[in-house]
Amino acid sequence: MQIELPVFWPGQGRIEGKNFPKRTKDRTQHLPWIPMERAVLDEEASAHLSVVGTEPRQRSNERRDIQRTIDLWQRNILDGDTAPSLTNFDFSPLKGDWGHRFLICSDQTVDAAAFILYGAKFAELLNLPEKVTAIVPLLQQVPERYRPVFAQGCTRAMREPRPARFSGSFSYDFKAELYRAVFLPIRLHPSWSKRFIFGSLNYRTVLSIDRKGE
Repeated sequence: MQIELPVFWPGQGRIEGKNFPKRTKDRTQHLPWIPMERAVLDEEASAHLSVVGTEPRQRSNERRDIQRTIDLWQRNILDGDTAPSLTNFDFSPLKGDWGHRFLICSDQTVDAAAFILYGAKFAELLNLPEKVTAIVPLLQQVPERYRPVFAQGCTRAMREPRPARFSGSFSYDFKAELYRAVFLPIRLHPSWSKRFIFGSLNYRTVLSIDRKGE
């Protein structure tokens, strides 16, 4: 299975044996500014939430998906590099099934960061269109509760050549939404200020008890 990429993104690389088109015009610079919010990081998980009915196997599957995404990223780092280059990145192990994974194009400010492609499971989780069909700042697309996660994840991926891991929870109506995510930088042309960000996000909803009400 080959993945059709939007023609408006710069750079070259391989996804399922298909080349990225090389473009010289940057159309993301005219996108509106989107304010970033503070992300919920691992160390800031809710201290008032008691989750019931969790299944260890489900938690293991979520961790495994994150680790597999990191492993694929690490296998594409050449000797002497700190992060993989798009020209050498081989996405073929995904076999066309991106699942909960995504690919973002961003610059240092992150406000114009946009999805290039993502998997069907990821789209379903965040209620996104089935496929990327237009340039839209991702902070306008993802649910409000996840905007800080994506803003901070993209920021860290742009600044640090290492995995940016996130986990936490959102509680509402006696339920808890437990999420895990990772953001991984991919280098483009040395003279460009932009990078691609490869990552994965998954969450599950469980029953919860808010200790504040006890």
